[in-house]
Amino acid sequence: MLRAAGIVALFVFAACTQTTPPAVASPSPVIPQGNWSENLAFTGEINGQLTAIVPDSGDQVSACTGSKTRTGEQWADTFYGSTDATGAVWEIVFVVNNFRGAGTYTSRDSSIVVRSLDQTKVWLNLARDKVTFTMDATQQSGTLNAALTDANSGKPALNIKGTWNCRG
Repeated sequence: MLRAAGIVALFVFAACTQTTPPAVASPSPVIPQGNWSENLAFTGEINGQLTAIVPDSGDQVSACTGSKTRTGEQWADTFYGSTDATGAVWEIVFVVNNFRGAGTYTSRDSSIVVRSLDQTKVWLNLARDKVTFTMDATQQSGTLNAALTDANSGKPALNIKGTWNCRG
């Protein structure tokens, strides 16, 4: 009986004197918002130059699948930016369906959407719209030359041309 009590006491003592802290997973690196360099010229119903994204705020969160996307998956980039002194912020979305890696994608393989934060103004590419979306080997930058249609009127209304950059 004393022997069993001694063994129990030894376990209790060992448990109470353990000094090794529990392991904590290291956090993923955080990429500061507002540092994705962009150089996109907007002409048509939006005029101006978008050179950087705006910081995340509430539901307005920039994200990019970046180099995590594998062949056959969907690659996507969503970011928010302003093109002029009015301060109007636009949501810009690039999606590549059936991702094949670095290279050139057209309106057949990609979707480009620009919309106001209240979603009252929306432009997107239709099959008839000319889109050339290129991606470099990092899967985090490239070029864009896209003609977009006004989703409300169905008429050609917006052009975007330049370089894009994201971090995924």
